[in-house]
Amino acid sequence: MKINTIEEALSESKKCGLSLKDIPRSLMTKDVLKNAVENNGLALEYIPNKLLTDEFISAAIAENGMALEFVPKDIKNEEFALSAVGQNGLALGFVSKKLKTENICLEAVKQNGLALEFVPKKLKTPDIIAQAIKQNGLALKFAKTADYETMLEAVKKSGFALKYIPKTKRTRELCANAVKQNSLVMQHVPKKHQSAAMCLEAVKHNPFSITFVPKALKTSQLCTNAVKRNRWVFIELDNEFKTEQVCKAVVEQDGIFLEFAPKKSKTAEVCMCAVKNDGLALGFVPKELRLKDICVEAVKQHGRMMKYIPKEFKDDCRDALLK
Repeated sequence: MKINTIEEALSESKKCGLSLKDIPRSLMTKDVLKNAVENNGLALEYIPNKLLTDEFISAAIAENGMALEFVPKDIKNEEFALSAVGQNGLALGFVSKKLKTENICLEAVKQNGLALEFVPKKLKTPDIIAQAIKQNGLALKFAKTADYETMLEAVKKSGFALKYIPKTKRTRELCANAVKQNSLVMQHVPKKHQSAAMCLEAVKHNPFSITFVPKALKTSQLCTNAVKRNRWVFIELDNEFKTEQVCKAVVEQDGIFLEFAPKKSKTAEVCMCAVKNDGLALGFVPKELRLKDICVEAVKQHGRMMKYIPKEFKDDCRDALLK
């Protein structure tokens, strides 16, 4: 859209600050610029340096701290930096080394723990690291060192922080707390700390964590527990774990999942459970198992399944439909 008048410029800048890039410089009045940065701080990028004022910079940073990126180096000061990181800690990435004081770094990590990435090594004090992890456990990734209590706090805050703890330091307590916070972190738990109880706890929180359970602990009962909580887990299981018990549990929820059951587990009982849930499952019942009772049950659910019925059972199925 071409902007030709002050009225259009005022309207567009108020609706979308980034429209400032399409507004001719001749129409960039104080109100237009103010509208733009108050709507979207990143519009600061499109304000010519000669029109840039502290007022616009402050307004832009207040709306989005990341606008600090577009503040010229010769204008960027401690006040702007502090304001920016207070709004978005990650703006610390746009603060020059000269302006990175302990106070600014502390404010940044309090707002977003991941800002620890941009804290100079000499300023990564125990307090700053602790504050960062308190806000976001994943900040542990950027900590130069961390004591046991700090690591424990990290995994309690974010289970995946376990990934950033050296394997030799991943104690049973750290692993248990990590899994409790996010069961998918099972993939980072050393085998020596994996137990049946931990695996069950993981599956209860997120059934898909069954993917990371070692074969030795992946029992039929555990797999059954997982598919009962979410049938889609069944598709992720290797055939060796799709036992009759597991298959029965999944088809009782959704008969169509019989399609994904290995032939060895498609017993008469499993097939009957599947067609009872959904007659269309008959299409996935092996021909040799299309017994009278299973066929009758299937057509009761879906009359159109008659085409899958063996000739010797068609009359019985028709009779079932007429009852």
